[in-house]
Amino acid sequence: MNEENEKNVLGEQVCLITGASRGIGEAIARRFYKAGARLVLLDITIGGAEKVARSLDPSGDRTFCLQADVTVEQEVQAAVEKAAGRFGRIDVAVNVAGIIRHLPIEKMSLEDFDIVVRVNLTGTFIVCKAVVPFMKKQGRGKIVNIASLGGRTGRPGVGVNYAAAKAGVIGLSQTLAREAGPAGIYVNAIAPGPILTELTKQAGPEVFAKWNAGRAVAKDGVPEDVAEAALFLASPQSDWITGVTLDINGGILIR
Repeated sequence: MNEENEKNVLGEQVCLITGASRGIGEAIARRFYKAGARLVLLDITIGGAEKVARSLDPSGDRTFCLQADVTVEQEVQAAVEKAAGRFGRIDVAVNVAGIIRHLPIEKMSLEDFDIVVRVNLTGTFIVCKAVVPFMKKQGRGKIVNIASLGGRTGRPGVGVNYAAAKAGVIGLSQTLAREAGPAGIYVNAIAPGPILTELTKQAGPEVFAKWNAGRAVAKDGVPEDVAEAALFLASPQSDWITGVTLDINGGILIR
């Protein structure tokens, strides 16, 4: 694909990405920018998002960074309104922001459970709630929610809080797909298996190998693998796909 055709994949659509300062969120931002998107990078740490934006677009013409905590509805609503004011529309929203606090259940406090559910699941709900009215006015929109293999099946090293939250993201995505579909809004989820990021590398190779037990292929998962899937679901190429959870796990789960 030549450079001009590459930029036409998203064709200057306005794409809001949460958790865009590193890891999977950063990879999605970079891939979407290459595909022609105008980016709204929303993160709880504005400095990281701005660093990504500057590396992609020194002029700032196609990037807009906003600081917001996805668990605070007023902050998210204000950020989405600013983004729509800057670019005139919101075409795509990708919910990446998330945290993990793995502890055995007998050592997990209610606070440990609540904060993981609040960021990973409630935060996804809050962003979806904020962008859907704009998409309805446009008559079209796409939402991609990052779930997890941990929300599909019990996995070592994720914790019941994280697994419950990500299973909730899948259920939210399926139900919202039916609810918003008549308005031209497509909603899908991606359930990655273990992905090599700075965070997962800190766990060490032995733990990462344990997470990958039963994998069908030798290749390790990297953020760019998730970014390619997100691009497909955000693009017109997936215009008859909604309510789907796309498993990206190297064959750890095959069904």
